[in-house]
Amino acid sequence: MVFSFWHGKTGGIIAILLVIALFFPVSAAPDTGTLVVTVTDAMTGEKLDGARVYLDGGYRGTTTSTMAGAALSLSDVTKGKHTVRVTRTGYKEITQKIVFSEKTQIEIGISKGFLIPLNTPGPTAERIDIVFYPSSTSYDCKNHAKVTVPDYITDEARFRKDVTSLVSQTLLNLNNDTGGATPIVANYQDVFNFYYYFDPSAPADAFNGCSGTIPEKYYTDVPFNDVTVILYPTYYGVYSDPTCQPTGCFQDFGPGRSLMKAPADKVVLFKHESGHAVFDLVDTYCGDTYYYQNDPYPNVWSSLDACKADARAGNRDPGLCRQIAKTSSGTTSCIRNYWQWDPQPDIMANGYAGKFGEAATQRINYVISQAGGGTR
Repeated sequence: MVFSFWHGKTGGIIAILLVIALFFPVSAAPDTGTLVVTVTDAMTGEKLDGARVYLDGGYRGTTTSTMAGAALSLSDVTKGKHTVRVTRTGYKEITQKIVFSEKTQIEIGISKGFLIPLNTPGPTAERIDIVFYPSSTSYDCKNHAKVTVPDYITDEARFRKDVTSLVSQTLLNLNNDTGGATPIVANYQDVFNFYYYFDPSAPADAFNGCSGTIPEKYYTDVPFNDVTVILYPTYYGVYSDPTCQPTGCFQDFGPGRSLMKAPADKVVLFKHESGHAVFDLVDTYCGDTYYYQNDPYPNVWSSLDACKADARAGNRDPGLCRQIAKTSSGTTSCIRNYWQWDPQPDIMANGYAGKFGEAATQRINYVISQAGGGTR
């Protein structure tokens, strides 16, 4: 240490440098600290006691409700990279990587059973809850036979990748898939809760019936779901007639039991089927399907007058209303007593091309607003 003194008698400045040897060491920054781990239910956000916490493979204790927020305090944690693993009866274990000192408090969400959230879920009553379920079967239209795909129900990483890719390209990308003068509502992404359900011992069968089947215990585990999507990897061949199983399908079996199937590699077809399953849009092609006027804000009308009146009310050209029909070789090969407005390429008329038109977009906006999401 350096000291400077003023010598009053001589009027001069005498600088005296004193080097003081300190007989005790200077304390360095500590290399260890305390990490507080809080464990929550990933779906409800409820803080959980009774969760076992492991640090770098070693058991460090159990969260308890006697501590603030059912947390566990880990002492003597060294600075640097660590892994924290959490297990609890009735929940799927999870491992999370952290860098200690950057994080001194962490919250880890764990999922009940086989249900895994893909985003941070909001209240189920105020969201559209969509659950993806893997199928153990695909279909070969060339041979008119099911194809077993056992790896699809055992490779969770592959299934999760397919699901997240589809979600990002479809329901989280509606602003690029809607057209006309009516834009999609802002913040529409916030209305969705996305999950997948992965139980290798109880797969779905995408080709047992039009929309497939799921083990009954699923509906007990996930009673809040709005739409369940049975996902399979691919469809072999090209569906060309009813002698083959359909590539995609949606059926509504009542509250909590809406069931849709789609292949993971047909993005536009997924958009078409989710138009039915999520937004109650009606097919606008002429064929063997189900038609009705899906009020309010329909995309199909039961009369020409109803179509024109709705178009005028929505500031659309009533002259674009036309009957659902199909012309082949110069003759009308199919005609239905229902009318459509959205111009081609209309995604509800074609499962492999197009966008949601203006009438369909108004219906989508209505469903989103009813679920409590989006802002105009």
